[in-house]
Amino acid sequence: MKIKGLTPILLIVLVVLFVTGHADFLKGPLADFMSWSESTIGGVNAVGWSIIILTLVVRLILLPMMVHQQRNATIQQEKMRLLQPQLKKVQDAQKNAQTQEEQMLASQAMMTIYRENNVSLLGGMNFATLIIQWPVFMGLYAAIRTSNDIANASFFGISLSSHAPILAIATAVAYGVQAYLSMIGIPAEQKKQMQMMMYVMPIMMLFMTWVTNAGIALYFFAGALVMILQTLIIIVWRPKLKAQVAETFEVKDVADDALAGKIKSKPTGKFAEAMQAAQEQQQQTADRKDITKSTEERQSNSKGGRNAGKQQRK
Repeated sequence: MKIKGLTPILLIVLVVLFVTGHADFLKGPLADFMSWSESTIGGVNAVGWSIIILTLVVRLILLPMMVHQQRNATIQQEKMRLLQPQLKKVQDAQKNAQTQEEQMLASQAMMTIYRENNVSLLGGMNFATLIIQWPVFMGLYAAIRTSNDIANASFFGISLSSHAPILAIATAVAYGVQAYLSMIGIPAEQKKQMQMMMYVMPIMMLFMTWVTNAGIALYFFAGALVMILQTLIIIVWRPKLKAQVAETFEVKDVADDALAGKIKSKPTGKFAEAMQAAQEQQQQTADRKDITKSTEERQSNSKGGRNAGKQQRK
């Protein structure tokens, strides 16, 4: 069940935790958990296994929410595929626009197509799952950095308190596999737009795990394995979702009317309202510049005419 307004609430809570210096409030419980795991599991690799177990517990708790998010993203992708003829028409209008007014009308037409067909510009993305993980990440980082027992622990010969290039590379590879799997079944026109993300995410994770300690890298590596699992679930689910969208999604062909400026309905959603407000502000600025320019030209012509008259009388 989706709780309306959950993401802004979580974001506010996270910001407050950062401002007050309590973003790592889970440091103590996580350090205690890993110390308990070390004594329960036993062996030199016990702390590393405790990090993996902790990661799996957190990710598996979030798995239903994350699978639901990917399901919504898949549905949005399928809707976008069915809207491609209209979007292509608007894109052509944007390329061929001769004036700023035509450019603005084409941009508004794009928003209208999304709005009238109930397609999210964010592609079903839910930032709540990312926000929830931040306290765990900060607490784990602080626990590894400040606990003597954990700082001196190792995992198959890799010190958990030092940076580990091997784990960083393994994490980047795991995220690369997940990104590749996420492309399976994506329409070709959307795949081209998403290919950049396929390269950016592994590189970003390589950098992030390279500069931090091995304990955090192990956390992200184990998390990437769970992400691969949820992507495989979506791959199996995708044909059913495609059939569902094809059966239930009624495409509203509004591109021509939107490009002609015949649809003036108010946008729904804060993002769409902000976009329209920005476009209207841009148009007002352009109109003021045109009026100022016209006034200056008239004044210049009028002044030139008066000067010419004076010259003739002389």
